Amino acid sequence: MKQTSHNQIVPQASFQRGLSLIELMISITIGLLILVALSTLFVNQSKTRSELDKSNRMIDNGRYALELLSGDLRVAGFYGEFTPTSGVPAIPATLPNPCSTSAADISAALQLAVQGYDAAGPASTISSPPCSLVNSAGSALSLKPGSDIFVIRRASTSTPIVQGVALSGVHYIQASLCEYDSAQYIVDTTPANFTLRIKGCTATSTTPYADLRNMLVHVYFVSPDNNVGDGIPTLKRRELDPTTHVFVTTPLVEGIEYMQVEYGLDTNSDGTADSYEETPAATDWPNVVALKVNLLARNTEATKGYTDTKTYSLGLAGTVAPNDDYKRHSYNQFVRLTNPAGRREMP
Repeated sequence: MKQTSHNQIVPQASFQRGLSLIELMISITIGLLILVALSTLFVNQSKTRSELDKSNRMIDNGRYALELLSGDLRVAGFYGEFTPTSGVPAIPATLPNPCSTSAADISAALQLAVQGYDAAGPASTISSPPCSLVNSAGSALSLKPGSDIFVIRRASTSTPIVQGVALSGVHYIQASLCEYDSAQYIVDTTPANFTLRIKGCTATSTTPYADLRNMLVHVYFVSPDNNVGDGIPTLKRRELDPTTHVFVTTPLVEGIEYMQVEYGLDTNSDGTADSYEETPAATDWPNVVALKVNLLARNTEATKGYTDTKTYSLGLAGTVAPNDDYKRHSYNQFVRLTNPAGRREMP
């Protein structure tokens, strides 16, 4: 019997050879390109986010500054129950010192709910600025060229206090509601001098006394620095401090670069502004019934690679074209002085 022989084919084992050097280099290159792209995207997004944050802060600062000024202007000339249409000192022939701490000086200026000092243009300085403010740099009281100063006088709108708890040295105003009182109002710092009475008094009664309100004087200006030397233009306020009884300076809003003010004059006593001026005559200040406030806000930090080529209007003061690496936004608003205007409205 013949035996048949079978040859079996044994499959060879398959072995993985791995990546070649060229394939490895291509993979690394592709990975690096993806990493660079992701890094660039991250950096660009971070820069965009940073610029948005800076712009948002600038816009918020400008709006806040305008709202702060507008709110104070709307209550300028508020003296509680006293209406300064009679029984007040004559209109001053020259602008009174707004930072005098003399009660007599403050009383004499009640008819001037606002007064101002003009910087004629974006590069101009104010001649003889008040309140120890200076045109030179390097001080918390330094003025930024091109920005105006304006003053607001009013009584506090907080709840009035009774005469018995008044503090010595604090400036108060007391309005008479008694037909038998010899004076219509008192501005003083000595509690015992507030002797005006309430409505319903008699010719022989001495009490109860009328309530008192804190007397406020606010002086707004723009300084080239928030803290001396930091180069951040800032809206500031000089105000009569009720604790120390002297004028102190308070930084309010960073990034406010210019403030120009125009004053609306009522020339026919109907409570409406008939014309706007930058520098009213001394005897015209009681006729101011409205203001136009022009503000220019800028970022507190520069933007690398950016040039501000825009031209910004500052109202009657002209325009300014900074041409630097800060982004800006301009604001303006008309504000009616409710108290002075309301007293002049035709019935």
